[in-house]
Amino acid sequence: MVHQEGGERVFPVQLMTIRRSKNGTIRTIFLTSENSDYCSQTLNLFKENIGNSRSEIEGKLKILELKVQNPKVIKGLALIIFREARMVTPGELDPVMVRNTIFSKVRIPPISEETRNEILVSMAEELHSDKDEVIRSMYGDLEREQILSSIGNLSEDYLIKKYNQEQVETVLLKSKSIELYIKQVNGRLIRKIRSLGLLYTEVSSEDSHKLEISGPISMEKHSERYGARLALFVRYLFSFSEWKLDSTVVLTSSGKKTEYRYSLDDSVIEYMPPRNRSDSFSGNGAFVSDPEGIEMTKNIIYPDYSIKVNDTTINIFITRPPYFEEDFSIVHNLQKEGHRAEIFCILDPQEKCPKGAHCMKGTFNFRDAEDYLREKNTNEKKRSEKRTIVIPVQENHLTGKEISPVVIKHLSDLFPDSQAMVDYLDFMGFLPAETLEKLGYRVKWHGLRIEVLK
Repeated sequence: MVHQEGGERVFPVQLMTIRRSKNGTIRTIFLTSENSDYCSQTLNLFKENIGNSRSEIEGKLKILELKVQNPKVIKGLALIIFREARMVTPGELDPVMVRNTIFSKVRIPPISEETRNEILVSMAEELHSDKDEVIRSMYGDLEREQILSSIGNLSEDYLIKKYNQEQVETVLLKSKSIELYIKQVNGRLIRKIRSLGLLYTEVSSEDSHKLEISGPISMEKHSERYGARLALFVRYLFSFSEWKLDSTVVLTSSGKKTEYRYSLDDSVIEYMPPRNRSDSFSGNGAFVSDPEGIEMTKNIIYPDYSIKVNDTTINIFITRPPYFEEDFSIVHNLQKEGHRAEIFCILDPQEKCPKGAHCMKGTFNFRDAEDYLREKNTNEKKRSEKRTIVIPVQENHLTGKEISPVVIKHLSDLFPDSQAMVDYLDFMGFLPAETLEKLGYRVKWHGLRIEVLK
């Protein structure tokens, strides 16, 4: 039996609950324990309708909306519960297969009920089932036909705070620009912004630190995708303290667009769901989110994830094309300091993978990353063992020393993996750029990164 579970999406703007002031500001109306009756009524309705279809539940929700002062709140709470609930198909048969079987046999819809029953009985026999099961399964993949199986352990407190969180995100999806003020430079926040691909600039002084972040409606393309990533950043921001946010929000009323100021600070955290920044991803090679920072040249560098491979901790950095060159330099410097670090670049549709980057489309794929890192770690171990046997490192530490044919052959085997070639020459004690050019390779610099060409 197939089931669907609600995904993370943001409220439609029609469910936004705000107050506008004459001075051009808006504020979000939060739910609190004082109006928890909205939550209790909505939760009870769902609990009483376990086993019913979504269309039946939506019909009863409309009746409840007529009984309350603010029906938008019921709509919003119900949307959250549907996302969190476990919905199952009403039948055991594959709906697409059932429809294809029926439509391949019946070209013209039956006019009489008797003819319809005859067709369904015939189809049931062919599918080794019964007529009622065929009827239940025929359109079981449509959302309205899905059956509510469970709403889990949803509490009124969680529902209230989840509702408040989505209200904030919905407002910020209409933002043109955001100014985030934080007490001091926070490397974790910066890394989150970069890994999500949000556009930002930093404005710092001795007593303040400001991040200017572009809002979704300032994007010419893919504003919805950008907005979804901004929502993820806002959820992350709620796990920090000592910050203030000012944004310019554009709302439409009666066909007219008006700009408003929308402000938040860390005092809103008490209205939001709790979040722990350090998470483990079970089933994905024990990836750890937000690992400890790495001290480097008086700065602390924060990886996005880490993973243990063969008792070695590998620090992982997620980046987007606009930040790849800069983040690659950070990772390269960490590697030179003896830290194990890898970088992955996430692409949106139609974006091109930067040269030398290990790219993934859409989101970071933990399983693919783990497979890649384990294979690379194994290959590096084999190469290291081979180098130790063939050429002792201490005999090749002088730049002017004649280059062994074995070194030349190994570089040829590594080509076109520029990074592997550079790392190998570093390991052997040669200056990479000079040695490669001496051997007839062309060297092209990309910031601090070398691309080896023939």
